[in-house]
Amino acid sequence: MNLGIKKIRLNELENFVNSKMFREFEFVPISLLRVKSYLKNPSATAEDTVLYLGFIENRLVAFRSIFAGSVNSANNQIRFGWCSGNWVHPDFRRKGFSEKLLNEAFNDWDKKLMFTNYAPNSENLYLKTGWFKPVHEFNGIRGYLFPKTRKLVPAANKNILFKIVFSVIDFFIFLWATFQSIFFLGKNNPEIKFTTLKFPDKVCYQLLQRKGIETVFNRGEEELRWVFKFPWISDEETETGKKYPFSAFSNSFYYKTVKVFSDGKFAGFFIFSVREGHLKTLFFCLTNGLENEVTIFLRKYCTRNRIEMVTVYKKELATELLNRKFPFLHVKKYGQKIYSTFKIKNDENLNFQDGDGDTFFT
Repeated sequence: MNLGIKKIRLNELENFVNSKMFREFEFVPISLLRVKSYLKNPSATAEDTVLYLGFIENRLVAFRSIFAGSVNSANNQIRFGWCSGNWVHPDFRRKGFSEKLLNEAFNDWDKKLMFTNYAPNSENLYLKTGWFKPVHEFNGIRGYLFPKTRKLVPAANKNILFKIVFSVIDFFIFLWATFQSIFFLGKNNPEIKFTTLKFPDKVCYQLLQRKGIETVFNRGEEELRWVFKFPWISDEETETGKKYPFSAFSNSFYYKTVKVFSDGKFAGFFIFSVREGHLKTLFFCLTNGLENEVTIFLRKYCTRNRIEMVTVYKKELATELLNRKFPFLHVKKYGQKIYSTFKIKNDENLNFQDGDGDTFFT
């Protein structure tokens, strides 16, 4: 069974998604929101190959999407491709199609690819090639405050009886979590104040520029504005979105930027997202020594907003949350790695951020 491969470059992407071929796909290889984002990516060039399509007898059975990134390595900027979106039709799995598309991307991107934000099966697929090595490991935590077993346990929705049983379990979990939350005081340092915004403002960006914070993947003002202006998730479900196998729709997804003031002076900001009850920290530009106050803020935010689950990769905050679990029902160590096919000479002053890769978008 021979796999026919078609490649779409960035400068061909807009015409492709407006084509008859795209409209007739059973499953589409990219959402329209991602198209807009890819086209405005500050690291992209017109000739970047961003989609790899696999066909059997004119039927789309596999695809892989790549978006451009830029990394600091020994004061040099290296362009590469983030692996983001790998799919094979259920009827054609275990035939090596995903590996074939990955091999094409590996060669087209000058053997420079990275991935993170992965499921275990995807990680195994990449590591089988022997190309990818870890360049960073996030030693974070995952905490559960108002968890819903019907989301966390696959068998919970097996049949009507299971749904009823797990719904009852969720009800008692909610009662217990609410009871615990009542007793969480979380006394902040009176000299530390927080202001919550939807997105970073001019003051945040000025600090980012003035402080000269350097991130490994060049997430500065231009990149942050790109992320916020061209999101991958919409609260409006479209027909095209329904045909896309990955994230495109959520009725509850938002970003928050939190400005921190110490003794009346602006001490920095951090960004997190919440999607359907799951809070993820994404970006930090903060003065050192504020970890305890920031974790108190996060715990208060989670109790007030009935957050089900929280994921934090930043080591200092994760350690604080692991040592001071209350009011979370359970906190465990949790992390992922960033893998690369090429070596990065990372200056220790450069910062990896929780939202590196496509984590920021999803």
